[in-house]
Amino acid sequence: MITTLRIQVLFHWESEEARLIAGQLYRTFSARPMGDGPRIPVRYGPRQVDGGPPPTIDLAAEREIIVILVDERMARRARDSDRVVADKWAQLVTNLLGQHSPPGASPHRVLPVALDSGALQLAPTLDYISFVRLDVRQGDERERHLVLHIAVRALRALQDLPQAGGRPADELPDIPIRLFISHSKRDLPADPAAIAEGPVKAILATLAQLPVQGWFDSADIPPGGRFPDEIQKGVLSSSALVAVLTDNWSSREWCRRELLEAKLAARPLVLVDAIEARVIRLFPYLGNAVTLRWRAAIAAAESMDAAWIERKKKWEAEDAAFVIEAALLEALRYQHEHRRLLRSIAKNEVALGTPPEALTFAHLPTSTTRVWYPDPPLGREELDRLQPTGAAKIDLTTPLSELARWKRPAGIQTVAVSLSTAPDTDLYGGSPEHLATFADDLVLYLLIAGLRVAYGGVLGLDALQQGAIAGDDINYVERLLAMVRSHSLLLSGVAGKPPVPIENWVAWPIHCRFGDAELRNYGQEATLKDLPAPPGLDVTAQELNANSNGFVPPDTPARRYAWARSLTYMRACMQGGTSARIAMGGRLKGYQGLWPGVLEEGIIALRAGEPLYLLGLFGGAARLLIDALRGEPREELTSAWLSALPGSDELRHEYGRRGHKVQTPEDLAIELKERGTVGLSAVLNNGLSEDENSELVSSDDPQRIVALILSGLRNKLAP
Repeated sequence: MITTLRIQVLFHWESEEARLIAGQLYRTFSARPMGDGPRIPVRYGPRQVDGGPPPTIDLAAEREIIVILVDERMARRARDSDRVVADKWAQLVTNLLGQHSPPGASPHRVLPVALDSGALQLAPTLDYISFVRLDVRQGDERERHLVLHIAVRALRALQDLPQAGGRPADELPDIPIRLFISHSKRDLPADPAAIAEGPVKAILATLAQLPVQGWFDSADIPPGGRFPDEIQKGVLSSSALVAVLTDNWSSREWCRRELLEAKLAARPLVLVDAIEARVIRLFPYLGNAVTLRWRAAIAAAESMDAAWIERKKKWEAEDAAFVIEAALLEALRYQHEHRRLLRSIAKNEVALGTPPEALTFAHLPTSTTRVWYPDPPLGREELDRLQPTGAAKIDLTTPLSELARWKRPAGIQTVAVSLSTAPDTDLYGGSPEHLATFADDLVLYLLIAGLRVAYGGVLGLDALQQGAIAGDDINYVERLLAMVRSHSLLLSGVAGKPPVPIENWVAWPIHCRFGDAELRNYGQEATLKDLPAPPGLDVTAQELNANSNGFVPPDTPARRYAWARSLTYMRACMQGGTSARIAMGGRLKGYQGLWPGVLEEGIIALRAGEPLYLLGLFGGAARLLIDALRGEPREELTSAWLSALPGSDELRHEYGRRGHKVQTPEDLAIELKERGTVGLSAVLNNGLSEDENSELVSSDDPQRIVALILSGLRNKLAP
């Protein structure tokens, strides 16, 4: 399935500022399914060893917004190596702008951004190329300016509008939205010159500075025009309605009419909470909307001294800009979600860009049988009361709701997830934040589908290392349990019952250290599967010399051997208790077993013929396994690589000393290559085609990935 819209952010990976801005863009545009952002995938340019740009730019989405964050580090020419890299970046910018120039017919947009003055020195060939200028802006204005530029280009791309040719890049193109500003005339200042006094005037003043196609206000109704008709026209021709909710707003008939028309038309809505004292009766239809606080409304008029008045002016200017940004992002979210949902509808089905309400049903065709709307799903108590009285029941659903309706085959109960931090995620255009967020969503979707999730991580900073691994500050057990805890109401509401607790498999002797602090984490969100020592563990009690609680630290060859045997035993037991395995990420160093944990879990699944789903976008051990099955050489599967890891040779020697033959990494590479000659579909035995498995390897859409996994499980395991 082709992605509708994607944002790619290219930058020099050694630039800390560029990485921070890229992270901010990811959080702004690629919000969670339960969030309020546009939910547009955001990928980074894969990191290259020399710091240069990726050799090719993947344009797999229907529309790509390619943002290039140029700064002094990218343009640096202090050394010969720097000049080579800077020339590569300059050539990339030149090529992309040429291939996707404003006069052309390309559906993609290229946005060069100058983070500092050094960016303008990238190359003489770019002297006549304009940039989005963040170097001349300070504070929050920098981020807001860039967000506006990206959002506007995303909107224009979704609407198949041409690029704004002939304008400097730093000048916003026409914003293809109309905002209906719903407000009480009593809230306008008596002095017309006081343009920034109060929320209404401040918002209008900010709009006047932007190339918005137009906004609608009841003051624009032509002479002789009928208010009801003109208001309806205004709402229907608007992209979003901004309701400035003051003490007066709910008491004004035309304000209420404006909101009702927006609800009937299922238009996106942004509420500005500017109530200063109280409202006798709040209009009951002010719901299902992004709501922003107008900070200047929190102080009583009598307390306004000179300092407060200055602060109020500053707040009003900032909040007005925030309101316009929120309205722009809400319009983008609406259009993006609506376009995505349109792909799912069939005959007599309707796709909405906002959650349904009782008013929504008034405008539905009488033949409507199903309504699709964006996640998150409404609660059952709300859905049950939305159905129109005396009419045929209409099915209300979201992408997450559809997962909950998946009929789990009787033979499928528990799915194992292999997951840990990957050291090379950046080589594939991701980050630790991408991996952690993706893991949350993946587990959430599996639980909504009624599956139990098994995971072999450890509570605490990192019990395998007795401390945190350098660069690894994410504990996935704690994170996944927190995700289940925080979304338990959503899970219960969508699935109609509480989520099945996660199974946390922990090998001996790691769980021996668990006390009250660890054990209290188990119960509703997770159950503990603490395994005994493996049978036939040929280590004496004297060699183990366990602590009083039974814990054995991995600080001698014999103890490390015991740990490695126990980890392999736990993973084999876990395989026997699960129906399939999903693997992503996975560290390649700093592990205590014979092999990286995610890699060993994948190998055990392959040898057992268990359905295996490999996600390659995030690199790590899962990507190593994919490459090995495809016959691609990897240095991590060489004896030289393993020998360089602290304690690796000693551990393998200890295995040999105790009569256990250990496979060399070269032999493992040969085995995996031979297994992979039949293709991913056959070797993974997961019910998916070759093309679908290739999509799993590269996809950055968790809903699409789970849909593929559920399809594969049904194809493979359903009776």
